[in-house]
Amino acid sequence: MTIPYEDIYLRNIGLLTKEQQQIIRNAKIAVAGVGGVGSYQAVSVARFGIGALAIMDPGIFDEPDMNRQYGALVSTIGRNKAEVTGEMLRDMNPHLQVDVFTHGAASREEVEAFIEGADMVIDAIDYGGFHFKQMLHACARERGLFVLTGPIPGFGGTLQVFDPAGMTIEEFYGAPADPGQWPDFPIPMDRLAPADVIPEALNEFYRGERPYLSTNAASAQLVGGLVGMEAIMLLTGVYRK
Repeated sequence: MTIPYEDIYLRNIGLLTKEQQQIIRNAKIAVAGVGGVGSYQAVSVARFGIGALAIMDPGIFDEPDMNRQYGALVSTIGRNKAEVTGEMLRDMNPHLQVDVFTHGAASREEVEAFIEGADMVIDAIDYGGFHFKQMLHACARERGLFVLTGPIPGFGGTLQVFDPAGMTIEEFYGAPADPGQWPDFPIPMDRLAPADVIPEALNEFYRGERPYLSTNAASAQLVGGLVGMEAIMLLTGVYRK
């Protein structure tokens, strides 16, 4: 059964013009990480009618993912996150082209292949992977692409928009000048939100006293909406009216 694109996204029209909806249909977004936050971000833009997505995640769903990750179900435990999420995205947007990467990018060449043809990048890489984040941001910056990211510290969410002509991720997080130190660089929690609202559990994780990052589904869904909305507004220019 083929459902016409215009029928699916009819309710967007009025908030968006038909011309803006066509911009969305012709656009591609690369989402690095489709676990706790990236899955909801990908779903958000998919339901807006985005034409193409590239999604990357080497992770496998396990039981603790079920408290917050969109694709984590009893039936998907043990399966690759990008593969499962890709199937769900195609089911909710039958006109969507999804390029699925089930292995993490370990080099600039692999990052460049991942973001090839993208109009925007969403960074949903885990807190502990600053060197991978930096590589993604650097490649996007060279191509003149915005990078959106939405950490979820505690019972809330944040939205960070990296303009290709603005502040770099290294500057924002105060990364060491020596790139050789980036693989071990812990992202400062107080750069994600004011220190007085960061739960102690997150500080314990940061200090290595807790083996996992405490998080929840409501914050993940909140950030999915924030990042998805910002992506669409930037693509269409709707907020500049």
